Formats: sequence, C-alpha cells, structure tokens
Amino acid sequence: MLVHAAAYSVYHIVMTPRAAVSSEDIKLQDVEVDFEDFPPELIGGTTRPAPVEKQEWVEGASKTAEDALEEEINLSALSGDGTDKDGYLFSFNGDRPPTPIINFDLRAFFPREAKEANITRKTVVLLIQVEADGTLKSAKLLSERAGYGFDEAALKIVHMARFAPGYVKGRPTRMVHKLPITFVLEEW
Repeated sequence: MLVHAAAYSVYHIVMTPRAAVSSEDIKLQDVEVDFEDFPPELIGGTTRPAPVEKQEWVEGASKTAEDALEEEINLSALSGDGTDKDGYLFSFNGDRPPTPIINFDLRAFFPREAKEANITRKTVVLLIQVEADGTLKSAKLLSERAGYGFDEAALKIVHMARFAPGYVKGRPTRMVHKLPITFVLEEW
C-alpha cells in the first residue's frame, strides 16, 4: 500500500502542470569566454596550417595550364554528389529507399546450423544496389560475418525478392541501400 501511495505521489508531482514562462521574461546576459583556458590542441594548435597552392585544390588546374573557368567547375563533383562509385544514389539522400517485396515464406530460410546451435535471433546487414526499374544489380554483406549459414540465407532471400525502386522527387532512382535482414526462430 505504501508503494502505491509513493508511486501516485511521484506521478502527481511529475504530471502537475508548471507555470508557463514567457520568452519575454527571460533576461539574457553577455558571457565572456577566455580562449586561453582551452588547450591549443582543441582549437587548432599553436601553428597555422601549411599553405596550399591553388593548383593543388582547384579541379582542372595544373602548373602549366590555366585555371578552369568558373562555369566548368562541377561543384557537386568537388564536394560529393551523394552517390557511390557506381553512380547509385545513397538511399538517405532520397525521399524513399528501395523496398523489398517478399512473396514467399521467410521461415523456411532460417539456417539449420543455427537451429542446431540453439540460436534464435540474428540480424545480417546487406548493401544492395537497386536500379530505377526495381531490379537488383548487386548485394553484398555489410555486417560482420554471422556464420551458421545466416549470411548465405540473407543473400539468397535478397536475390529471390523483388524490389520497389527508391524515389527522389516522385521519380524512381537507382539507389544503394543498407538492408537489415533479421532472422527469428519461431515455432511453426
């Protein structure tokens, strides 16, 4: 009974509405910061970075050629355009990632070796490349090897699945995506 009373008291204290504070009631004060108190290593050290000559960092420039014209420099290529080496857009840059369409029983793919070792749950992460029409171009293991047949089963599942493509601004786009596959042993 005492425990219930204590729990209700705590709940009542926490849930009681507090008085609202207006932003006009808050007074801001200037604060001085002395940067000498910070170790120099945290704010860039005591030396200046080495000077970099222009031809070392401008795209298309060399010591013997003139610099590229401003309109010739591809700023996306300089800073990265959000794609992998094959030109597939990373799914976190899109509006919707590629989605697997599974129309078969996944329980049949739980590895026998894992059942014999009494493993009931395991997650395998794959890196997949999906074309704009939804076809799977490639799949490879991204997580550490799980063993017990999980890796092979995950690859088999992803190759049997169909895919809805990823979308950017309402248009299907070829994407690379991290796809976790979780195996759970259930009694049939």
